[in-house]
Amino acid sequence: MGGGWEPADWREHPLGQRRARIVKAMVEVVCEREGFAGASVTAVCAHAKVSGRGFYEIFASREDCFLAALDEGHRRASQEVSCAFEGAESWLDGVRLALVALLTFLDSEPGLARVCVVESLAAGHWALERRERHVASLTRQIAEFWGQRGPQEPYPFAAEGVMASVLNIIQNRLRADEAQPLSVLLGPLMGLATTPYLDAREVADEIKRSEALAQRLAASSDPQLRPGAGRGRVQVPAMLRNPRAHRARECLLYLAEHPGASNRQIAKAIGIARDTQVSTMLARLREMRLLVKHGAKPGGSNAWMLTAYGLAVARASSDDSDDPRGVRLT
Repeated sequence: MGGGWEPADWREHPLGQRRARIVKAMVEVVCEREGFAGASVTAVCAHAKVSGRGFYEIFASREDCFLAALDEGHRRASQEVSCAFEGAESWLDGVRLALVALLTFLDSEPGLARVCVVESLAAGHWALERRERHVASLTRQIAEFWGQRGPQEPYPFAAEGVMASVLNIIQNRLRADEAQPLSVLLGPLMGLATTPYLDAREVADEIKRSEALAQRLAASSDPQLRPGAGRGRVQVPAMLRNPRAHRARECLLYLAEHPGASNRQIAKAIGIARDTQVSTMLARLREMRLLVKHGAKPGGSNAWMLTAYGLAVARASSDDSDDPRGVRLT
């Protein structure tokens, strides 16, 4: 990796802060342009608000920058899983807490999740090699915990098999671009992880327990499921509370009336002239789980629709349009 900056340095050194900003921009551009192939250094620099010279002072190439994004995703996922294991009283608690930590992390960083889990598959052999190295590292981390706290392995490489299956399910879910958070998978994934070790009744109990936990997590973290939602008030993201965000609010209101609209239709309806500007806005609304995009067929246009939360926010934004200060913050 170019520059040799450790993550701990990012907040303490100007070059480290710039590096973090460029990595974040790489993630945004890859997601916005449907893959690494469309993520040029020029586009990344524009997003990060740095010069080309500033980019190459830190990264040797755009591939180097993409690898830095993969490394950051792995570092944070590994840290979350490690903390979950440390707080576990039993191996079952550890597995459950680790899955919660992993799923909620991926939900909190949808762009980074997509880059690390999905886009890394098509970027090139160099990215695939780094991805496989990270998966192997995370698998070893989990296997070591199992070895110390869990039951005896029922067959060789059980942990590796479970990890591969869990990753495949998450990968397919991200590719499907569904509006529901990944945390809803907690029950099924807990069943998958415990099947090699428990009998059928015990596995069923773990699935039920984990599904109940997933519902509680959704109720505490998803604004439309919190008490008071659906009764005329909903907590609206801070960005949309800003009076300057009138285009974003207009976008939500337009999609409430015109589900399935394309980038071009949305831009025309709300008065945005530049394609990049509307793409950036839609990507940000998507990261906040307000929108879901249905991929275009060859030669066609993308179709955007509001999620259930997006529809609730659109209604709240409409109700509070005369006084944006009256809308709650997330």
